[in-house]
Amino acid sequence: MTRRVLFVLYEAFAATDAVGPADVFANANAISGSPLYQLEYRSPDPRPRASNGMQLACAPLGRPDPGLDMLFVPGADRPALGAALQLPRLLNFLRRQAHHSRRICSVCSGAFLLAEAGLLNGRRATTHWRGLAPLARLYPQITVESDVLYIEDGPIWSSAGVTAGIDLALALLERDHGRTLAMAVAREMVLFLVRPGGQAQFSAPLDLQHRCSKSMLSELPGWLESRLQSHVSATEMAEAMAMSERNFHRRCLSDFGATPNSLLQRLRLERARTLLQNPELPLKSVAQQAGLHDVSALCRLFRQHFGVTPGAYRSHFA
Repeated sequence: MTRRVLFVLYEAFAATDAVGPADVFANANAISGSPLYQLEYRSPDPRPRASNGMQLACAPLGRPDPGLDMLFVPGADRPALGAALQLPRLLNFLRRQAHHSRRICSVCSGAFLLAEAGLLNGRRATTHWRGLAPLARLYPQITVESDVLYIEDGPIWSSAGVTAGIDLALALLERDHGRTLAMAVAREMVLFLVRPGGQAQFSAPLDLQHRCSKSMLSELPGWLESRLQSHVSATEMAEAMAMSERNFHRRCLSDFGATPNSLLQRLRLERARTLLQNPELPLKSVAQQAGLHDVSALCRLFRQHFGVTPGAYRSHFA
């Protein structure tokens, strides 16, 4: 059965939000040798221009189509999204088409369009991390989930920023046609792995770098990342940052909310989480490569920080 997928575009939509998921479905067709998905594009404008200047020829919005499997709504930056939210014709089409679609999907800030159309009321949803607080504030009837790549609530699927739309599309592909094809598409698109939706939107190192981007310690996360397998003392960290140990400890607490050793441990646990997604890597190797030395330390710290054993985490996410 060919599943029909409709992308609803508008002026200055985020190109990757639409093209990324569309490429997942197009690659599924090519690898399987069958027309598993039929991709269609509609817009209030005949040739909407994407955020990167690319233009796509689209059919007009017209009437809702009763035979639709998936309705995809990409996001945009703030000015373009604000303009789209002021288009009654677009919002009305989304409301009407949603009733005739088996699944309704938003990518990044596309969740705001679904919310404005009333399609997320009483449901759980997510969006780009910058939009989490505004989405919760503007639409209090929605349960906004943070630290997820994508989330499914009934027929509504929503994803975090930009490339998380590809993760969402791969999850939909796996639901439709199995993990083998989803993994084959991921390999074809040179993706590292098929990431489950329950993962954080960004890694601990990226989070830490963002939090201290204007701090004297902005180089510390990257410096520690390259030394996770080595013994690193707080004294060595302070020297690398050209600070006294006392001042370094104080700045760590103010910038990261953690002591130097706790910060190092957090990065090691994040490395362990990434390594555990390889089901063929022994726990002993995971512990060693993360700088946790032995399996008992890995298990103890993993349970302490994440509430599950490394084996339980692997069985869920690997």
